[in-house]
Amino acid sequence: MSRQPDFSTAPRPSRVPAFGTVAVAVGLVAVVLAGGAAWRGRNEARVARARLDDVRREVAAAAARLVSLDASARSGRPGLAAADAEPARIVADVATVLPGDARLERLSIDYAHGGAVELGVVARDAPAWDRLLERLEQAPQFREVEPGPEVRDAEVRSVVRARWVGGPR
Repeated sequence: MSRQPDFSTAPRPSRVPAFGTVAVAVGLVAVVLAGGAAWRGRNEARVARARLDDVRREVAAAAARLVSLDASARSGRPGLAAADAEPARIVADVATVLPGDARLERLSIDYAHGGAVELGVVARDAPAWDRLLERLEQAPQFREVEPGPEVRDAEVRSVVRARWVGGPR
């Protein structure tokens, strides 16, 4: 005769995993998610530090430039302080030397190079062009007047470079 096992005392396998197994699985998922968040945070911090270093370099360069311009303005070397040479004041000085038959098409002001101005000018004819150059050369607000190339057929279109030195307000 064969013996048959007694199933009444043997444990029955459970279909639901034990609480410990579920807790371990949830813990592993939490660790993986936290690791991913930490990795992203580390990368964002690295990018932010790099940008901060760039901004610090830009600020240092701008501060050095400001000190250079301030020192050159005090010593009389090239470079004008913006407070001394407002664009409106330079435009007004240019307007005083323009004869009635000449017009300003373009004006460029370079503060870093001692108030260098570049005037794009159109004169009705050659005598008007000559009057403009004469008035610019005689004006106390302008130095180093250099006329550009010109064609004297009908109207004269050219560029004049000069240095604005200002004058009494």
